[in-house]
Amino acid sequence: MDPADAEALVRSARTFGLTLDAGALDRLARFVDLLNLWNARFRLTGDRDPALVVRKHVVDALAFAAHAAHVGPVVDIGSGAGFPGIPTACVRPALDVVLIESRRRPASFLAEVVRVLPLPAVRVIHARAEDAARGGGLAGRVAVVTARAVRLDVLLALARPWLAPGGVVVAMQTPATATAATHTAQRAGFRVERRVDYRVGDAAARCLLFFSLVC
Repeated sequence: MDPADAEALVRSARTFGLTLDAGALDRLARFVDLLNLWNARFRLTGDRDPALVVRKHVVDALAFAAHAAHVGPVVDIGSGAGFPGIPTACVRPALDVVLIESRRRPASFLAEVVRVLPLPAVRVIHARAEDAARGGGLAGRVAVVTARAVRLDVLLALARPWLAPGGVVVAMQTPATATAATHTAQRAGFRVERRVDYRVGDAAARCLLFFSLVC
């Protein structure tokens, strides 16, 4: 990660109330470098421009790290290239983070990131979320379930068996897709607890939607 991208990352993190110490910034830089290396061969993200990876994807993940991930376990469903789970773990290395990814190549990449950085509190499960929930001893014990690239109704259905009492689902959405969130939540047996709106740099509007199960 070049100095300009690092400075952009530090500046963006501050807008979320996050201060990146030297260790967090080093972990994020190594993650970005490894992702760029893999992206050149396997296209793990739609954007291959290293600056876009930082300013669009990593910054977006830091919004989740700032607002949602204070206790674990945190389960990131369909983690793909590691968003938001890997940047969250880079910032909060003691947090118990579980990355669920069904596709072989992204799962291999995530395992490599965890090994190289290293991130000893992070686990990678190469399985579909519905299958992973039936094994591993985490069903009913997870504090936070999140996803960045899973449709909201699908995410809520997948999250239910993971959640501990009082656990929350945090969906990373655009404002347009968030408009029907209340109805989607009601159909799935959840309620919307709060919404956090933010921007990724100077461009895209995004939001975090927090859901809890209706008792």
